[in-house]
Parts: sequence; structure tokens; C-alpha cells
Amino acid sequence: MLETRIDEWIEAHREQLLADIGRLVAIPSVAEESAEPKVYGEACAEALETMLALGEQYGFRTFNADYRCGVIEAGQGTGKSVGIWGHVDVVPAGEHWIYPPFESTRKGDFLIGRGVQDNKGPTVAVLYALRCIKELQIPLLYTVKQIVGCSEEAGMQDALYFVEHHEVPDFNIVADSGFPVCYGEKGIIEAELASAAWKSESSAVVDFRAGSASNIVPGDAEITLRWNEMLAGKLSQLPESIVTERTTVNGMEVVKLAATGISGHAAFPSGSVNAIAVLLDAVIAAGLLDGTDESLFRFILSICATNDGSALGITCADELSGELTCVGAVGRLEAGEVRLAINIRYPITADAQNLLASLRQSAEAGAFKLASVHINEANRGNKEAIEVRLLNDTFNRVMGTQEEPFVMGGGTYARKIPNAVAFGPGLPSAIGVLGMPAGHGQIHGPDEAQSIPNLLTALKIYVMSLIALNEAMQPN
Repeated sequence: MLETRIDEWIEAHREQLLADIGRLVAIPSVAEESAEPKVYGEACAEALETMLALGEQYGFRTFNADYRCGVIEAGQGTGKSVGIWGHVDVVPAGEHWIYPPFESTRKGDFLIGRGVQDNKGPTVAVLYALRCIKELQIPLLYTVKQIVGCSEEAGMQDALYFVEHHEVPDFNIVADSGFPVCYGEKGIIEAELASAAWKSESSAVVDFRAGSASNIVPGDAEITLRWNEMLAGKLSQLPESIVTERTTVNGMEVVKLAATGISGHAAFPSGSVNAIAVLLDAVIAAGLLDGTDESLFRFILSICATNDGSALGITCADELSGELTCVGAVGRLEAGEVRLAINIRYPITADAQNLLASLRQSAEAGAFKLASVHINEANRGNKEAIEVRLLNDTFNRVMGTQEEPFVMGGGTYARKIPNAVAFGPGLPSAIGVLGMPAGHGQIHGPDEAQSIPNLLTALKIYVMSLIALNEAMQPN
């Protein structure tokens, strides 16, 4: 009978849920450095304020943690506390959208817009799970705190700030993953390679730019070359997919060459096509570069042509988390150097320092240096913990499956906060019915899409899981 009441409540609140998601999606909340108090920019502050206002509207206590995070608190339990984490910042929209990125467009059983999947849609769904429990007067033996961050996509300093300055719940769920329970996450190395030998004044390359963020497989790449008659004779050897434009930059005749790939999340690059590889493969094959230019950009091509890190000597795998992935994500010219930002997701049993040693050695062999390195260590929780078992069992009961907890390549708040796992809301969806080009509809890609039935199912799983956690969250 309780499950029937929950189903009926969810169906009755479907349209209101979707409208609230739309309010958040309309805010272009890409995190950026800003002055106090709105440290991640006006848009992220507006998104956080909107989320907290929704919490207050539905009768919950709220707290703004210095515009880094917000807290929506439910329940009067005298036992332990559970945190459910999400975020209202998003990655940049990027190019090639068919639908407006900062509107929640409804098409059939899908919502389309930046953040409907990652992570505004799920964050609102979690709030509705708390609201469902409250309005159906379902007793919880513990306090629930929904914690909403503003800089998850830009380094997760928001979560680190919260952990340092505020009380962290006893057990934490991150609603920014797939189902069932993700109890471990690969390590992340974000590094930037800079050329050690390139001299801009003698180079044929005037500009090079690709990608928008380290955690996105670039869908666009562009290189600008000085114009000369020898170059003109070779342009015909380029494939039709390379767009060329002869123009003038600062009084210099140049030709701009642009390529399009298929963008995607750097943690899950399978199915994406790196635009840097598409561009440089064509440019080098046509003989448009020579000397140092050719050797440097050929090295960049070798990195971007695969996703396994083989060009950098870091290929590895383990049984728990699978293969290492390595994406050449952002290319640019800066301060007289050719630069490439790479995003590596390494297995949880691999050693980051050993990988860095190999990376540095390979970079130097290719006439590059490591200009910067940032490491997010791998995260591995207790697969057998009672909370993990309760969440996983609840998912299987609702879905009629027998899935096991897993490890993934994505990075979530779970690696930054104690006693945490990631849990949903991702479920497989038949996105092909939308009839969009390859690469569209995915997380971090153009026309990011969220299945409405899947999100409602996730909402139910969260409600049922919070009830099931009563078993583990009894008063001491």
C-alpha cells in the first residue's frame, strides 16, 4: 500500500517537478572565479538561491553555506544523519545545439537542456523525494540533508569547503552517477603539456584552439596557418569535412582550418570523436606542416587519436575498474607555447606517481614539458557496508534486477567527502527516438537529454531507499 501511495504522489507531481527543473536549467550556471560572497559567479549564486527557495517553498529548513553549497534539511530524527549531494553548476554549453541549451525543452518523454541530466534534473528529483516523504508523513529515524554545490564541474572546491567548515552527515549519497551503487571511482589526473621547442615567430601556425573544458571530449578544433602559395596548392588535399576560410588577422593573410568531432564526457569517451584528432590527421596528411610544427602537432595527434594513453606510455587496467582512459581535451597557443590539456581516468589500483613519471618521460620525448598537474586520488568505499547493501537491494527490488555495486571512471563528490557512495539517477534510455545526430543527447554533449520516465523511476528509488536506510540509521 505504501508503494502505491508513493507511485500516486509521484504521478500527481510530475508536471510540477518538470517545471521546477526548467527554472534551474534556464540559469546558465557555469562556475567561474568571482569575488566574495558569490565566489562562483552570479549565475551559480542565482541557481543556488533558486534551489534553496524551492526547498523553503516545500516546507524545509535551508541554509546557504557561503555560496559554495546550500543545505535543505528534512526530518526530525534523533539518530544519525544522511546527506544527499548534487550540484547546480554545469559545464559550458559548447557548440552545435539543435535546441536552446538554457531552456528545458520537452520532446516526447525527454527533457533537453544543459543540466537536465548533470545535475539539475537529479537535484530537483532528490528534493521531490524529500517532499514525497514529508507530505505522505513517512517516518524517518534520522535527519536528511540535501547538500547542493556550485562548483562540482570546476574542481569540487565547494565540497572541500563544506567538509572543512560544516558538519558532514554520517553517511552520504551522491546523486550524480548511474544506478545501482557506485562504491569506487577511478583516479583523475588533469595535466597540461606545453611545447619546449616551438618558436612562434618562425612557425607557420598562427593560432590553435580546441575544446572548452578538461572533462569534455572536444567537438570542435581550429588551426590558423600563415598563407602562402605553396600552402594554397595543398589545401585541395584536405577532406571535405575540414572547413577552410581565407582571411586576414592583424594585417596577415591566413587560412583557418576547422574540424568537427563528436563531443562527450571525458570519463566515458567511447563513442565520441576527438575533433583535435580529426583536424590534425587531415592537416598533417595534406603536408600543411613541416619541421618543428609537424613534429609537435604529430605528437598531439598521437595523444588525441586514441583514448587509452598509449602515446604517453600509461596504458593500464584492473579487474575492478577497467582500463585507463586519456583524452586530449583542450588545445591552445599561449605565451609562445603549444599547449594541450589532457584528462586521465586511471584504475583504482594504479599508482598516480608511477603514471606521472611515465607521462613526464613521454612528454619530454615528444619535446613537451608538464606545465601543470592536478591529481584527484581514486576513491574506493566498502562494498559490503550495510548502507551500500540497503541501497543496492532497494534498487534491485524496485527494478526487478540483480545488479551489483560497481566502480566507474566518472568523478563525483564521493571522492571528496567521508563515508560516501554515488547512487543514481542514471538509467539506460532509448535516446535514439529523438532522431538527433551522433553525440547529441549525452552528458556534457550538445542537446543533453533526460528521460522523464527514468527520472520518475529514480525519484521512486530514492524515496524507497531513504525509507530502507531506517535500518542502518537507528539512534545510538
